Amino acid sequence: MNIILKLSKLTLFLFLGLFFSLTVKAQDYSESYVNYMSGLENYVQNDLYGKVSSVLYDVEDAPSKEDFISFVKEIQKEMNQFYLDNAGELMEDEKSVAASFTHTMLVQLGELYLDRAQEMEVEERLVFLKEYLSKTNLDQDIKNLTDDLARSLMMAMHSAMKIPFGMPNTDVADQIKSISGDQGELFAASSIMNDMLMLTGSYEDSERAVSDFSKNYTNSTHLAKLKDGLISLEKLKTGSVVEDFSFVNLEGEKVSLSEYKDKVIYLDLWASWCGPCINTFRTKTPDFEKQLREHEDIVLMYVSVDDQQAPWKNYLDKNPMRGVHVYTGKGFEADIMKYFKVWGIPRYLIIGKDNKLVNANAPRPGDDAVAALLEAKGA
Repeated sequence: MNIILKLSKLTLFLFLGLFFSLTVKAQDYSESYVNYMSGLENYVQNDLYGKVSSVLYDVEDAPSKEDFISFVKEIQKEMNQFYLDNAGELMEDEKSVAASFTHTMLVQLGELYLDRAQEMEVEERLVFLKEYLSKTNLDQDIKNLTDDLARSLMMAMHSAMKIPFGMPNTDVADQIKSISGDQGELFAASSIMNDMLMLTGSYEDSERAVSDFSKNYTNSTHLAKLKDGLISLEKLKTGSVVEDFSFVNLEGEKVSLSEYKDKVIYLDLWASWCGPCINTFRTKTPDFEKQLREHEDIVLMYVSVDDQQAPWKNYLDKNPMRGVHVYTGKGFEADIMKYFKVWGIPRYLIIGKDNKLVNANAPRPGDDAVAALLEAKGA
């Protein structure tokens, strides 16, 4: 039990503490905002961390739902007071970000409870989540739905339903549709925003979702943010010309996408440290490559995002594969990863002739992928 508790505490630290340094470094905020976030980080590490640990992890059993919500409401008062005491010199947009950050932390506290109270059945967990948002007034207070906040709300919903976050399913979407009022609006907007952030579907899927949301919630304060998100995806419309990314091949030569504009490209983003990538290479790729061997106008392009070239080359030296092998490096910070909003690998794309995007979320190697590639080349 002690080992489990220690691991849970570490999870708590990462869950709440890491956001601060990432947020402050990510944007060019004022000195007042940096000081504000530094003070909030100090509060989390030196005060909140211990309080949450004592309530959730330093006990044999999780507290009751009612007791935990009461505990969080006290934390909420402290955070609100911190905001009142320290946000006076922030610019208006910084105040909005700071308030959203507090909302994000409170949503995450709710998810921590769901993570701790594993014995609760799904129905009870869903009831808790709805009560938690209502009694903390988060369903009313959240007006500025940031990326982190939308993701945290969706992670909480997945946790409530005991569904791994990021796993394709329709159950979460169906559950959100069943929720009415302010919470229904909040979760619907969060779901659409999260899908756009993670590019779980196509641009056209997001466009339909935003259109439906605007019809159901005409005056929603979240609508503008969703429309902005949709604009950011316009370059990923089906048929859009993909940016001419350049890579390095095994011989150290520059390779560009435009060199293959007369072919259909099946682009595989991977890394030598990615277990699922390597497993796919071993179990699916050989037969996949064999099925496409006679189609010279289809190129299998494997793009490594390893931080260093050595692991990439070492893997291919020991495990030769057909196709075009190139390196871009930088992991998830690579330009191509940001361009296609890649949050996990392996990730597959189909780029048609003239480098026009066919599918930014193509099927994994297998019969479905073969069929999609043959369709893309007009076979």
